[in-house]
Amino acid sequence: MRQEIRRADREVPEQAALEEIVGKGVACHLALVADREPYLVTLNYGFRAGTLYFHCANAGKKIDMLKGSGRVCFSVVARHELVAAEKGCDFSMKYQSVVGYGRPRFIEEREKKREALDIIMAQYSDGAFEFPNASLSRTTVFAIDVDEMTAKSSY
Repeated sequence: MRQEIRRADREVPEQAALEEIVGKGVACHLALVADREPYLVTLNYGFRAGTLYFHCANAGKKIDMLKGSGRVCFSVVARHELVAAEKGCDFSMKYQSVVGYGRPRFIEEREKKREALDIIMAQYSDGAFEFPNASLSRTTVFAIDVDEMTAKSSY
């Protein structure tokens, strides 16, 4: 089910441009729900081939909610810039953002965890990194397989 965008003049309809926005972001806001209670968390992430990758500690509220979740919502803002004006009500913001939905899955296999962590690191840095087994054991890695996403840009 594709979400309608109210400001169609700001929609980014091309898949490649939409994925470029996700690829430029620095944080992902992940929205979860459990027992009818919403929870929003901001995370570092990596994106490749229609999948978002994340890492976190092995226990906590987020993990508990992900395990019981069939679907999540996410948002990434890749660019934003304040547009000042004389009057307060005339201030505005230029932006590029994505909102999407997907299904979480946990990555358990050690080599798959390393691959996912490489994708996360590539979001922020060039280069190769080592992930010792002891660190991998203390780290949960999960992915959100994207079902749908929409993007808007005012640039």
